[in-house]
Amino acid sequence: MKGSVPLYHHVKNEILHDIQEGRWPPDAPIPSEAEISQQFHVSRTTVRQAIGDLVSMGFLVRQQGRGTFVAKRHHTAAVSPLYGFAEELRQRHNNVHVVVESISFEACPPPIAKRLEMGSELAVRISRTAHADNTCVFHETSYLRVPFHVDATQLVQTPDAFDYVYGFFEENGVRIGLGKQWIRAELATAHDVAILGVDSADPILVVERITQDIAGVPVEHSEVRYSSRLYEFQINLHRQM
Repeated sequence: MKGSVPLYHHVKNEILHDIQEGRWPPDAPIPSEAEISQQFHVSRTTVRQAIGDLVSMGFLVRQQGRGTFVAKRHHTAAVSPLYGFAEELRQRHNNVHVVVESISFEACPPPIAKRLEMGSELAVRISRTAHADNTCVFHETSYLRVPFHVDATQLVQTPDAFDYVYGFFEENGVRIGLGKQWIRAELATAHDVAILGVDSADPILVVERITQDIAGVPVEHSEVRYSSRLYEFQINLHRQM
């Protein structure tokens, strides 16, 4: 791990940069795992994970018995990279501090259980706030489907594990693949006023997200509430001709 970001992310980003810059054109083979491992001074396991993510994202394709090749990209879609909320905030600010307010092991509310495709099994509920420049930018409530091999009763005693939620999943063998989110505006609640320091009449930007692993299984439901005075979304759009 480099800093607080898993090492394979750095390898993946370097490979993706080379693809996007045209170093490896469509249908071109990329170097072998051994060559990439030597180039970045990382293990072949790290390289394999980085390449696996790029295959899942559609940038690379594996051909049995031949190797891994740059995928043909016939269409460009207006799709944003998937980052965790705190991870995204760290890209905008140099000094971000995440505080885990509470962790519990409990049943999801029925609407969230339905979106997570869970029955009566319990989830880890996390309440977090994120601060930049000594100001609370957002507060978040998340429900996490616990990986089968992880002891959830121990998780509630280790708040540091959730500084990066996606990092927690990936460190436990769950590869994040897709996300779907809904954005809406609401008036501030009493809790928003207390946490975000806004006025009761202020609009709040609410982002609800379902995150799936690469197999399409929902693993996290999050609701994040931002002060609209401190945050805006930028979405790049592409017109297909």
